[in-house]
Amino acid sequence: MRSFTYRSQCSGEVKVLVNQPLDEEIRRLLERYTGCVLITPSSISGLVKQGYCPRIMIKDGEEGKSIETVLEVIKDSMNHSLDRGGVMIGVGGGSTLDVVGFAAAIYMRGIDHVNVPTTTLAMVDAALGGKTGVNAANLKNVIGVFKQPVEIVVDLGFVKTLPQASYLDGFAEVLKYGVTMDKGLFRRLNDNVDRVMARDGTLLEDLIYSSLVNKAKVVEADEFDKLGVRIVLNYGHTVGHALESASGFSISHGRAVGLGMVCESSIGVKLGYTKPDVPGLIAESLTKLNLMQDIKVNLDSLLRAITGDKKRTGDYLNIPMVTDVGDWVKVKVKVSDYLRLVREVCGYLG
Repeated sequence: MRSFTYRSQCSGEVKVLVNQPLDEEIRRLLERYTGCVLITPSSISGLVKQGYCPRIMIKDGEEGKSIETVLEVIKDSMNHSLDRGGVMIGVGGGSTLDVVGFAAAIYMRGIDHVNVPTTTLAMVDAALGGKTGVNAANLKNVIGVFKQPVEIVVDLGFVKTLPQASYLDGFAEVLKYGVTMDKGLFRRLNDNVDRVMARDGTLLEDLIYSSLVNKAKVVEADEFDKLGVRIVLNYGHTVGHALESASGFSISHGRAVGLGMVCESSIGVKLGYTKPDVPGLIAESLTKLNLMQDIKVNLDSLLRAITGDKKRTGDYLNIPMVTDVGDWVKVKVKVSDYLRLVREVCGYLG
């Protein structure tokens, strides 16, 4: 087991445990709180032992990522007499953790919560950072608040339960950390694809730990996304989130972000920021990880979603551009220019 802490301006220290059994950690947590509720999607209810906390079942995936689900969690927490000295424990993928974090932020003006990610995507990304949000108006995460968990528990036992496609989805985000900030991580991922496919526990602990350390450094430097540092975490997401929206969320997040990185790096080459070999390196990595997907979405829907991106300020988009593997810069691009480049460079989108 490997662990570290990062600091939140509002919440103090956040503890991160990688390769820690959940049962052990819940028993320890219950010594600190007056009560708890365990919130999990019904699809994985059989993977979590009964008896520790009252359980609240919610819908899985993007379907359950709504304000209605948040209100259900709050109502059920009240029915279970959860007070301000209690804790919400979210066990699930990124959508579940978003709902739990949002609910904890507004329940009784805020109570503690713990994130227990069960997908690789949530383990390397969604569980850490403090951004919570739900979807509305066909836009991803358009309603939300910042709320840091007190603890993140990564139990690698959940990895064994994942279908292969879902398991591999999270490695698009691992690749993102490598491409933008950590050349060593990029190399370790690409040099060990066979071990990734075999779900090698030692390698997974290393890749997940390194990804979370990279993200935590960014969060500490720019927790509330005001200084332009945290924007690096959105690499691949301007186009990736638009792909998800334009497809009615039928494209998985990891694959959408992977395709978004190829598109955005190609735009970076066109604008003169990105070395010409970077898009090919990203595409090669995604191909080895079975994350390249031949997709066709309505281009007008895609462009509308980009226009509604949260990184837009007036007529401009503030976006990260990779210069070379492991390095990036913040760039301000006119929305109209960016949309034109998406049309020109990312033709594979349909």
